[in-house]
Amino acid sequence: MRTHPMSRAILLALLAGGAPLAHAGDGSDTMRVGDMQYGNGLDPRGGSPLMTPDAEGMSWLHPGMLRTPSGALYPYPYTLAGKPVGQGGDWTYWGLLQLGYIHPGGDRNAEFFRQYTDWKNGAALGLFAMGFDNRRTGQYVEFRGSRISGDDQYYRLRAGRYGHYRLEAFYRDMPHTVSTNAFPIWDGIGGSNLTLPAGLTPGGSTIAAVQQASAAAPRRTLGLTRTRTGVSLEGELYRDWVGFASITNERRDGTRLWGGPMFFDYPFFTDTGSPYGGDGGIMETVRPIDFSTTDVDLGLRRVGKLWHFNALYTGSFFRDRKSYLDYQNPFLITNVIGVPNAGPVVDGEYSLEPDNDYHNLRLELSRELKWRGELSLAAAYGTMRQNDALLPPVNCTGTLGFAAGPLQQLIPCDLWNTPAALSRTHSGARIDTRLFDAKVTYHPRRNFCWHADLRYYDEDNKTRYLAYNPLTGQYGYISENGAQGSVVPGETGIFDNGYYAGSIVQIASIPFGYQDTVLELGAEWNVGRSDSLSLVYTFDHDRPRHRERTRLDEQRIKLSWVSRSLGDATLRASFEYGDRGGGRYDYDPYAAYYSTSMPGFVGAGGLPPPAFTVDAMRKYDMSDRKETKARVILIYPLGDSSTVSATFYGNRDHYDALVGRQDTRSTGFTGEWDWQPGPRTNASVYLGAETTRLKLANVADDESVVGAAGRDDPRFGGPLYPLENYWHDLDRERDYNAGVTFAHDFGRVRLDLAWNYAQSLSRLNYDLASPGALTFPQAAPLLDGRFPDNHYRSSTFDAGLSFPVTASIGVRLFGRYQSGSFLDWHYLGFDDTLVYDHRVYTDRGPQVHYRATLVGAMLSIKL
Repeated sequence: MRTHPMSRAILLALLAGGAPLAHAGDGSDTMRVGDMQYGNGLDPRGGSPLMTPDAEGMSWLHPGMLRTPSGALYPYPYTLAGKPVGQGGDWTYWGLLQLGYIHPGGDRNAEFFRQYTDWKNGAALGLFAMGFDNRRTGQYVEFRGSRISGDDQYYRLRAGRYGHYRLEAFYRDMPHTVSTNAFPIWDGIGGSNLTLPAGLTPGGSTIAAVQQASAAAPRRTLGLTRTRTGVSLEGELYRDWVGFASITNERRDGTRLWGGPMFFDYPFFTDTGSPYGGDGGIMETVRPIDFSTTDVDLGLRRVGKLWHFNALYTGSFFRDRKSYLDYQNPFLITNVIGVPNAGPVVDGEYSLEPDNDYHNLRLELSRELKWRGELSLAAAYGTMRQNDALLPPVNCTGTLGFAAGPLQQLIPCDLWNTPAALSRTHSGARIDTRLFDAKVTYHPRRNFCWHADLRYYDEDNKTRYLAYNPLTGQYGYISENGAQGSVVPGETGIFDNGYYAGSIVQIASIPFGYQDTVLELGAEWNVGRSDSLSLVYTFDHDRPRHRERTRLDEQRIKLSWVSRSLGDATLRASFEYGDRGGGRYDYDPYAAYYSTSMPGFVGAGGLPPPAFTVDAMRKYDMSDRKETKARVILIYPLGDSSTVSATFYGNRDHYDALVGRQDTRSTGFTGEWDWQPGPRTNASVYLGAETTRLKLANVADDESVVGAAGRDDPRFGGPLYPLENYWHDLDRERDYNAGVTFAHDFGRVRLDLAWNYAQSLSRLNYDLASPGALTFPQAAPLLDGRFPDNHYRSSTFDAGLSFPVTASIGVRLFGRYQSGSFLDWHYLGFDDTLVYDHRVYTDRGPQVHYRATLVGAMLSIKL
């Protein structure tokens, strides 16, 4: 019997029930639930003990491996030879249990060492796997699981009958360490109410007392655990009709760093003479993570002789068990006019993510056409809705504002700390989306094909919210829980026709949305037997709503070349050019949603409101842009068992902006050598490098003009935005990574070695036309045009040794050594104290230098 070279791998997969052989038992089925790859720090591939390469290769007719059409090596298929196969009637079965002990050492709590793996000292379940297969009926059952700790484990069950149905269920925990070097001063970490410890008084603590509390705070690890569970079922319903259903739930539980402002806290405000100086506070707090997302997928499809039909429903439901975060402020907030505050602001409050729902229904229809053609149609409707209960504007008691003086302003808390102070009690947010896509493809000749694709997408934001307090007749929202208005007179966040007639505040939500129409035309031509060319033209017509532009047009052209005429090598090259332009740019399209559009608005001193921003500002997604992309991929086979591959790429975006993002560039290279002379030996070497740069520019406003004539002049070079206040910066980053792997089976012993290295270097330079570009011009003599360099380095070496003790028992010894260094100038000085003036920080940052080790032993038992 003649066998196609690939047929042996397919046959082995069928005999094994599909699970043990298809890339560690992770078959690519038509419907997936959960993660595409199951694994953890002990076994990233999710079943390495089962992945024994088959000595007979890909085919009984071929002595070695085969290559893809581009020249890359196929891996050896996995074999059942390493598993004991039991027989019970029509069923065969196998099993493997791997138990052992792991011991981390050195700087085991280093953030980068345990960022996504919860290494624990003690027993661990390396792998438990069992499989049952009925070769007569095509039924199969497979289970596998692994556990490092209670926050780092996975279990997966697959069962079904080939050609009839498939059931899959899973459970997994994935840790994510955010910080191992945190020192929060608050009690109640992990909850919604953070209170100050004994010795600190809300609104009445000295800087020295807060520094002492920070120094005495215990070191904490902050992080979260993602717990995912899911089940899916797919099966034949009737003849050509197949249906599927799945439900997945992801729960996130833990903590993370969070910013909690009490308005600004300028360290040099007493020296600036600025009318906006003050003494508020900046609090880096810890927020709770306690929410879940449930995803539901339903589908129905039919593959007929002429027509193909597919219907999909996707639903996603987010639920947050914590709706707010309150924290106590240890410092007394003072103001800039030297009069008593009506009441100290001692609490901060944040509204956390609201519950929300998402629904999407998609219908797809396709059929074959004459002359080797195909027509595909797709339509979809989606809706995103959020109707959570709104929190009151403040959670204070008593009175806020200034108690005396010419700028006296009193805000009774009982008129703002209740839901009755809102224009409605629930958000009523909603965004609807619509999609239509039509594509036709023709192959009029065997060496030529063309296609045309028309896509229309509409995002309609139906959210309308007016911030209005019916108890007071005022518009807006008390900002920073009253802290901002307690520092600067009038900046309370509210507007009325009386005292606050000159307040510039947002009073309504902005219903951002857009319509996007994309036309794509493409053709591909095979030139001879070794070369092919393709050309794709795209026209993108975008109609943004409530943005700086009402029209954006982008044209793109992409040319690709694939050549196999360079001996055994395969060359792939592509070049893409895009040009985006549009209609008139409106630097301030948001006036209708601010108090300046309200009847009765009177600018301070009778002057018009200041310009929203400089007219030369161009937001990067609204700016004219010219983009180029180039990529070259070379794959070169060396003999029958080795391959060298290399990729070169470069991207550049140039924005037509005097102010805003001006230029981004990235260039990179990756190279790899793979060698597998036989199923018992493989090796690889990898090297990559990339450089990126980002150039930004801006202009500072002249604060002396904010309260004077000319404040409404948006011109770049005008009195409010003078040329001498212009500045720009250049952010450059270089990234390098390298790796070496080697594995060899000596017969009785198998050796695995791996080394991985990553390095990132960044530099930020800046230039300014004059000291006026600075918030504090007197600091100009301290500047040298650059910030300190940042860097990150990590080197990891892994070694493993596996050998059998008996026919059914084996031992694996393994170890890891990881070292790294980290430097970020944002964290400089935090070793001395985390409290500077009225600024409280929580995290000292990752370890500057660390060395961590991991050793372990596993006993493998074939069941």
